[in-house]
Amino acid sequence: MKNDMLGVIFSENPEASMGELTSLRALAAVPVGGRYRIIDFILSNMVNSGIIKVGITTPVNYQSLTDHLGTGKAWDMDRKDDGLYILPPKDTGESGIETHGGVDILHGISSFLAKSNQEYILVSDCNTICNIDFDMVLEEHLKNEADFTLVYTKAKHLSAKDVKKHILLDINDEKIVTDMHVYPSKQKTDCSYMHMFITRRELLMDMVEYAVTHGRHTISKDILLTAVSKGLKVSTYEFSGYKKKIDSIQSYYCFNLDLLKKDIRDELFGLNTNNPIFTKIKDTVPTKYSKSAEITNSFIADGCKIEGTVKNSILFRGVHVAKGATVENCILMQNSEIMENCLLENVIFDKGVILRSGKKLVGQDTYPMVIGKEIIV
Repeated sequence: MKNDMLGVIFSENPEASMGELTSLRALAAVPVGGRYRIIDFILSNMVNSGIIKVGITTPVNYQSLTDHLGTGKAWDMDRKDDGLYILPPKDTGESGIETHGGVDILHGISSFLAKSNQEYILVSDCNTICNIDFDMVLEEHLKNEADFTLVYTKAKHLSAKDVKKHILLDINDEKIVTDMHVYPSKQKTDCSYMHMFITRRELLMDMVEYAVTHGRHTISKDILLTAVSKGLKVSTYEFSGYKKKIDSIQSYYCFNLDLLKKDIRDELFGLNTNNPIFTKIKDTVPTKYSKSAEITNSFIADGCKIEGTVKNSILFRGVHVAKGATVENCILMQNSEIMENCLLENVIFDKGVILRSGKKLVGQDTYPMVIGKEIIV
């Protein structure tokens, strides 16, 4: 069912550190799960929630992302009215305002926001992976008569390193935020903000304009924390399902291997809720398995040729694993080639990597090895 809500997705996150995987593409365009991109999850969540107009900000390296999204047809967003909007970076030459944070990006798409007719707006990062019904979040927002509603999840017993990557919320018995701890050094609460919020479109535009003209740049501190400190009603919605924030090579690696677990896969792809994850469709030939192939607990996309051994791994389209080669706990992107008698463990290949015969590459499960696009080893 259509609702009165506009969606905005940030295709980049300055806090993410993805190394080779984002040197030539936007964070949102990083391939995952054998055939998907990171952005497919949040965009599908919005579409499944009845949002019919979505803007995607694209500050840098957006060619791969725009190629993937196209007109939005795969998400039923190729519409005459509303639909999918790719929002390239604004030329700041005349205004003199440089892009430092999320506030500046929202200010850069102010004309898009002003021309939209929806009363409410949902703003989200691209790299929080989950399957969530935003229609329920909007219902909670309206029921509470809130100015903002923040989506959060429980994150208990965070390490000293991990807690610095979280924005933690103090929430009272009425589900109202009383304080926010932005990337703290110590954990004082287990309510972790998921970088998704709903508010009135015009209220957000007013707060963004005020923040920009006063030299303020971040959404967490200069919009949300300001709203709390000024006494606006900042409510919350708790999400209790599977959630993974992809902001590092390690989190990317763990998420892909999580997809090999049936319970996580069923929840994330909406098998029990009829909320599927959509992606761009590519017609390719079926995968060919030779008599020497041995496959265990792996995702193997169309167009591959498997002659060796593949265990607990994800292979994208067109990957070739030659006879005598062993691939274990690996993520191999499109058109990678593993020649005869190679050994791969805990390795991530970007697109088009070639591993010559007899080579051995072994990473650690806590620190997987990453090989960049089209490199020959």
